[in-house]
Amino acid sequence: MSSNCSTALEIPIPSYSKVKVHRSICLELHTLIDRIFHIILAIESARPNCTLAMQTLCSLHFTLAKAKSIIKHCSRCSKLYLAITSHKILARCQKLRNAFEVYLAQIQNAVPISLADKISALLHDLRTTEFLVEFEEDEARKVLLSLLEKTFPDAACMEKEELEAIQIATWRLEIKSQFPLLVEKATLKRQLEEVNETNQKEKDLLQYLLYLLIKYGKSVCRSQNGSDSRRHELVVDEALCENQVNDDSLNPEVGDL
Repeated sequence: MSSNCSTALEIPIPSYSKVKVHRSICLELHTLIDRIFHIILAIESARPNCTLAMQTLCSLHFTLAKAKSIIKHCSRCSKLYLAITSHKILARCQKLRNAFEVYLAQIQNAVPISLADKISALLHDLRTTEFLVEFEEDEARKVLLSLLEKTFPDAACMEKEELEAIQIATWRLEIKSQFPLLVEKATLKRQLEEVNETNQKEKDLLQYLLYLLIKYGKSVCRSQNGSDSRRHELVVDEALCENQVNDDSLNPEVGDL
């Protein structure tokens, strides 16, 4: 096995607790990654000699790395952004599932019978695996998409619709207090810094989501008093927020997501 193939398996996966949105999808991916990882190790131990088997093993390694990148993507991006772009996550997961099916089927006849039986069982489970967006995430996506598609007769109407939409979306995504709001803002700012300048559509989306949080943030959080002690807590919250958002372990290459 080439070093390029083997390094694909070394990409770490964030702990499940760090996944912000699409937890059920990431749980399915975690399960598949673990099972396919052990199948790959068993295939490598069997040392298949044919060229096709070696090429397929490399393809499995790289596809596994792409699956891990989705989990990392869901651990580091804005909750609002992840909700509104959930269709991209689903499409990516479905492509990965199909790729795993193809590669495992290709290599099945090049390994011992006992291992081929395990691959057959995995293929059966792959074909029945479903990636689903959770209800709360789908509701947040619908309300945000509806807002983006609307035209407004005047500024007052626009503000009313924006406030209602962001209140529903943040409630569904558990952005209900000051600290998660700060984390969400900081995450959007970081994504804006990292977005490709040629991807104007994504940049516009990130800027609009950040604008909504800045303008209506106080309305989506619990009421706060204006005491000095509370202001001190907010300073601490902001520092903790920056540390959380800038954690290097959550800064992978996401590719075309």
